[in-house]
This record gives sequence, structure tokens and C-alpha cells, in this order.
Amino acid sequence: MVFSPINSNSQSRIFQGKVIDDLYLEPVIFADIFVNDSIKVGRTGLDGCFQFETSLPVKKLIFTDADKENAELQLSENCNYIELIMVSWPYRCFMSLRKINKERRKLYKNLPRLHKEAYEKGIFQSPDVCYIQEFYEFE
Repeated sequence: MVFSPINSNSQSRIFQGKVIDDLYLEPVIFADIFVNDSIKVGRTGLDGCFQFETSLPVKKLIFTDADKENAELQLSENCNYIELIMVSWPYRCFMSLRKINKERRKLYKNLPRLHKEAYEKGIFQSPDVCYIQEFYEFE
């Protein structure tokens, strides 16, 4: 079999997974998925699941939803199956920025426990994550 230079340099990578919310561990439907900040590659379905294929070099995935905070994931090289819990907006118009960040920090610290709970309930397939989701304070 002979491969052209174009095919040998551009290997496709398939990503799939499931996105749920932090409140009820329910599917996040129609969340948009972006690669490397700007290229929309798909969205979650009615069950919160997604699958897409790309030949782009993927270092970061971003999941967006109107009712949730954007989730920015730094991926490891072998991270192709992603199980994500998106954080709900904890804001109130009367809260200071400091208070908002404090509440958000609590939510992010709770994500590993929620992931384990989703795994134990059979919602997720793995007890571990293969990505880094950092907490960024609002300024």
C-alpha cells in the first residue's frame, strides 16, 4: 500500500464522550464543541453524548452552553474519550466579584467527587479524567 504525503501527515483523531451538569448529573444537550479556541466541530445530542473526527492537532477543547460556564479542557495525547461535568452559573446580581469567584471555586473543587458519583451511578464509564480543567477567576 502506498501513502501520499498528505495522508501520512494528517492523521484523523476521533473524539467521543458525554457531558452532564453539576446539579442533577443530567445530560447537557446541544452544547457546542470547539477545537483550539475557534473551530466548531460538533455539539452534544439529546443524551449529552458527542462524537466527532478531526485531522487538526488538538490541544484544547471548549464546550459551551447558555446555562453553563464554558469548559476549557487541556487534553493529554491519548485523551479521546471525554466525560465532562459542566458547571452551572452560580451568580446573583447582588454578589460581589470576590463572592462569585469564591462560589465558583467551591463548585470546581467538587467536580472530582461528582465525577466519581457519576461513575458509581453508571452515568460515566471511567472513574478518572484524561484532561485538565483549570479554574480561572473572573476579573
